[in-house]
Amino acid sequence: MGDWNLFFATTAGSAATLVGLLFVATQLHLGVFSDPKNRWAALAQSTLTILATAFALSASFLIPILSIQVRGQISLAVAVFSIYRGIRVWWPVFRREDRDRRHMFVQSFWLLLLPFAVYVYLISGAVGLLRGDTTAILNVGGAVLSMFIVALRNTWRLVVNVEQDEPSVPSKDSPNPTGQHGNARPGMTKE
Repeated sequence: MGDWNLFFATTAGSAATLVGLLFVATQLHLGVFSDPKNRWAALAQSTLTILATAFALSASFLIPILSIQVRGQISLAVAVFSIYRGIRVWWPVFRREDRDRRHMFVQSFWLLLLPFAVYVYLISGAVGLLRGDTTAILNVGGAVLSMFIVALRNTWRLVVNVEQDEPSVPSKDSPNPTGQHGNARPGMTKE
């Protein structure tokens, strides 16, 4: 596992950094994220689950005394929990009746199908580790990198595209509610 320590230390730090970016994105658009059925809120929750999974896996693989089988058990438990969270986040968005079929497919792809495929890839690595196959760590590492690909895309959309697609809803927590200062947006201060 010595060769993998740098990889998992880097991915743990990267996951923590991206969680910070995710919190910045949610602070910029507080009003949009207040509705649990909102697709942006679901995307933020799904992305947080992905990043938390990447962080937990990476941090657990840095613990030197854990055997390969214990790492497999941790990977399997994290993958099963993440699948459960993914379905739980996706279901309220799926039940909305005001979306067309194409839009529903796109949302299902990014909220459920793609993360599910990554978690299945992680499970394949976990099963290999449970059997004592040391090369199965490649599957775990590949799954962690795949999580970053999905999380980066989602985080970028949350930072850049939220306001373009959804009208801003004033939030009682925002320091500058929409409409209060002309062109001001939530999170912006008047200069």
